Amino acid sequence: MKRLTLYGLMALHVGLSAGTYVFSKEAAIGFSNPEALTLARALGAAVIFLLLSGWAIPKPSFGVKDWTKIIGLGILLVPANQYCFLRGLQYTVPSHPALFYALTPLGVLLMVTTLRRQLPPLEKTIGVLLALAGVVIVLRPWEAGGFASELRSGDFWVLAGVLFWIIYTVAVKGMCRNHDPRVVTAWSLIAGALAMMPLAGYDLLTLDFAALEVSAWLGLVWLVVITSVTMMLVWNILLRYLEPEAVAICANAQPPATAALSAFLAWTGLLASDQDLGLLFFLGMVLVISGVWLVQRSGPPFWHAFGKVFHPK
Repeated sequence: MKRLTLYGLMALHVGLSAGTYVFSKEAAIGFSNPEALTLARALGAAVIFLLLSGWAIPKPSFGVKDWTKIIGLGILLVPANQYCFLRGLQYTVPSHPALFYALTPLGVLLMVTTLRRQLPPLEKTIGVLLALAGVVIVLRPWEAGGFASELRSGDFWVLAGVLFWIIYTVAVKGMCRNHDPRVVTAWSLIAGALAMMPLAGYDLLTLDFAALEVSAWLGLVWLVVITSVTMMLVWNILLRYLEPEAVAICANAQPPATAALSAFLAWTGLLASDQDLGLLFFLGMVLVISGVWLVQRSGPPFWHAFGKVFHPK
């Protein structure tokens, strides 16, 4: 595949991600019941994946142990991650979840080094501290008032979702080594939808669908067709032709892209004017992205470059 095409797919993924955070907010507000919305999203995506299975996505060839792992992954993916994300979006603004999900590489590093009982290198430790400082600035625990309290409540739910997503990312790695990642992702989501049914089936059946606004329906369609299906396929295509470190640029670009889209839609009147895009948010965003970049980069520590400048051979 041509490099220009790959860059285009990366830009497409970033743009769709920004749209996901904005339109998910509309769905979260319109449905008001995060349990019902989570199940509706999961069921919609599960139906599409079942229709794609056997031609666009290979059929599964899991053993009994693998199916057990798929069920566990499904619980992490839907009742845990997706529910916390959608519940948090009811109270926070789209730019915050985009920033917090960019922490995924950092969380994976901390989890892997903890499991291995190792300490991360000094440069990556500095990256972790920078990113955490950025998160604290975005959360602003020193601020009082209804709006700040509501934002923090939503942010903590989203951060819980990020934690479950990090655990899922680490747990799914072994399965993706032995099976097609598309198959693992598709059937994890299908299993998650089934696991969510006892928790939210009644809520979805008794939901007053006629009272839902058009924006809520559009948000749900976006979550199903774009976020859960299209973005997954684009992501797998990128991973097939590029190294994971290169694909990770997409995650790093999502916070500024989401902030830009939110600001534009607020300026046009399509979003609420207060999107919490002040100086402190951008300061936190710079710290988080810088910290994640330090965690992701490979090669000698960055301070070696300064040594070459001041002590040339």
